[in-house]
Amino acid sequence: MFLSGLLLLFLLPVWTESVDAETVDIGTLARIIDFFEQNYKRVDEDKHPRQYATAINVPKRQCQKNFSPAQNNFLTQEDAVNVRNALSDDTKALYQGAELIAAGTKKVVNKNKKYNMHSESLLLNPADSSAMTKLLNKRKDGCSVFYTFESPCVDSCLNATRDHNILKGLENWKKHRGIKAFVFKNIWKRDLEKNLQTIFKQIVAHVPLYRCVSEKQCYACKGEGNTPIDTHCLPPKKIKDEL
Repeated sequence: MFLSGLLLLFLLPVWTESVDAETVDIGTLARIIDFFEQNYKRVDEDKHPRQYATAINVPKRQCQKNFSPAQNNFLTQEDAVNVRNALSDDTKALYQGAELIAAGTKKVVNKNKKYNMHSESLLLNPADSSAMTKLLNKRKDGCSVFYTFESPCVDSCLNATRDHNILKGLENWKKHRGIKAFVFKNIWKRDLEKNLQTIFKQIVAHVPLYRCVSEKQCYACKGEGNTPIDTHCLPPKKIKDEL
């Protein structure tokens, strides 16, 4: 009996870790992000894509290996035209559906001060009653994927001293059961010189971080504990000219 108890104590941490470590299939994730890009991406009259973010809470099997999202089997309750129209409306810039939420950028005038509220903040704030919180409450153990076209900005979204930062929203998301993935495509142009190796760890502290660059290629950014952020998720290193 004593030996059996020791064996159970030895195995328990391993079992617990394997349950907590359940992650999205990387190939399926690439197809999901491509589905977003094909159906919801904001492209204005100048033909240039604009910043947007979207999040889903779907059955776990839709994030596992061999699932291929299509119009007839994925987010079937959402109308792509309605999503795109919402993203293009700068006065609201927010869509809330059955399994999907999405945001563009919202023009705000506050005490004669004008600024754009970022799409990540629109979805994750206020943290305890955000669109993301409401979405997660609809399916307690579903697969939740948050995708932003540009990486969250260092000066606002990932700055704990700013009112519209997303860190509390990420902390709340961490509590959600099921598969989780925070995904970005491009690195925000104003952050190319920032120390993203350190700053991105603020995301990884709560949810797994990924970068998806095409319909066939996503990268796990890693960064847990002392593990560094994968170089695929960082700006390319500048090559100094040889003298």
